[in-house]
Amino acid sequence: MAKLGSFYSLCPLIDNKGILDVSNDREEGVVIVTLGKNIASRYKVSNQKQITCWRTKEKFSSPVLYDKQKNQYVAVFNQTHIKFWNLDDSLDKLKKYKFTKPIHTILNVGKNYLILFQNGYLHDLDDAIENRKSLIPPSTDVTQIDHVLCESMNEHIYIGLITGNNFYWTIYTGGSPKYSKIELSRDGLDVRGRMFHAMGNVLYLFTLWSDGSIFAKSLENENSSENDLGELYTIVDSVSSKHFVAMISLDENYIGLYGANTNEEGAMLAIYNLQFKVTQSKQPFKLFTTNTKIWKQENSILLPVGQNLAVVPFHLETEQLAALVGSHKELQNNLDADIKIVHELDITSWDGKQLKSNLPADLKTKLEQYMNQGLSENIIFEELLPEMIKQKDLDLLYLLLRNFSDIHEKYLVQILNYALEIKNSKLINTIIARSFSEVLILPYLRSDLSTDKVLELLEHIQSSWSKDIPLKGLNFVETHTKFLEWSCVLIDANYQKIVLSKDKVFLEMLSKIDELVKNYLESLNDLKAVEPLLSNFKKKKTVNRCTNVDNLRYSIEQISLY
Repeated sequence: MAKLGSFYSLCPLIDNKGILDVSNDREEGVVIVTLGKNIASRYKVSNQKQITCWRTKEKFSSPVLYDKQKNQYVAVFNQTHIKFWNLDDSLDKLKKYKFTKPIHTILNVGKNYLILFQNGYLHDLDDAIENRKSLIPPSTDVTQIDHVLCESMNEHIYIGLITGNNFYWTIYTGGSPKYSKIELSRDGLDVRGRMFHAMGNVLYLFTLWSDGSIFAKSLENENSSENDLGELYTIVDSVSSKHFVAMISLDENYIGLYGANTNEEGAMLAIYNLQFKVTQSKQPFKLFTTNTKIWKQENSILLPVGQNLAVVPFHLETEQLAALVGSHKELQNNLDADIKIVHELDITSWDGKQLKSNLPADLKTKLEQYMNQGLSENIIFEELLPEMIKQKDLDLLYLLLRNFSDIHEKYLVQILNYALEIKNSKLINTIIARSFSEVLILPYLRSDLSTDKVLELLEHIQSSWSKDIPLKGLNFVETHTKFLEWSCVLIDANYQKIVLSKDKVFLEMLSKIDELVKNYLESLNDLKAVEPLLSNFKKKKTVNRCTNVDNLRYSIEQISLY
């Protein structure tokens, strides 16, 4: 399961649109924040401490990167020259490596450092520095670069360039790159987000569209059609698709999405599970920054929030289906005329009798709406329980208790309270027959159930147990087990109250239950005694009539091996 933690501010921003990039430093847990114009700083993420600050009279035109090969920092200035420096160097006194053609940025892809020129030409950084005077970038199909995607996978370097409504990509192997082109266009729809994402041993281009759909295009065949956007992978509705959405790959099964909130108020950061196609965690923000970028640094997501760079820790665990139940939302948009979502249901009564629904119209409508929205059983029950109690709608309550398995223990105690108030033994037995977690239910039994109602419930259990009537859907053994479980958990939750009160009625009730438990244990011992005999009957073995049952707890058999 994925979870977002509470966010905190790493550093103030001069202008949230002026930030160039965030990159990893040579020290673990430290990031380099390149601000617009002439400031870059190193920050310790864990304590938000600024370690180093660089200022320059010239303008940064690329993010500051740490070059592990040279053990130096590097950046592009004024789109014309590159500088390398150490921690304590003054940026205005460094050697300049000038180029004849304008440079777009420097890329760190895996262990490789590349120069990307504004015309889309790529070259190894070290080789470009050595041959800068003779290096003349050849022309490409790229005219203007709006956004750059890069990824290293299987020792291959993938580079993607967004230029208007076109996407150019290549697997860089040195020399002049040969770009493949994909037209980012669908009828009446606009691209809202894009990213590289690795699944298995294949790299995909993920594109998010204005209808909320995400298409996945595998980048294996460089000769594929320009109109091939891949296949529809999933639909997201955790962020608004009316505006730009920043996307980032967290691991093979999770991606991060940052965009406007669906109610158009503020922003939303969400973690989306690609394996089960559900949103697993959300973090709302009061302010939304358009056309922003987000970055991943170890187990944190960094993004501009207002005038600050925020850090949002995240935690990814092995997926559990139980945590994902109800996370799915029904798609409201019509993606394709060939696709229809049908919610019609035919009800057949085999005995020819038509079942009548006694559910109130308003509750029935709410239930249908919640089911269509894909809400979890627990959330639906939480929403409907107050109305069911207010309207005394026991039919719907029984229906949900019978069909919903995911109901929190808090609501079971609330129903017990209600059932004891209206003296409804059937409803009490329905709750007793349900499974529950002792750890989760103890606090609610202790705080929400009064002493009088605890006594009343124990009396009901003692009376039902004495009559030896099985609960609906359970046999005698299962019924006795349930009575024993509830007796124990009620006493555990109210032990101090019982001891301090020294109420004779309570003590008499506990004595009666104690007697029932003793009888139950004796019956189990009797069953244990006849178990070997029954086992022999089952195996169709002959049993000596004179044999004492107590001696049949084990047997010796002679087996001929040869």
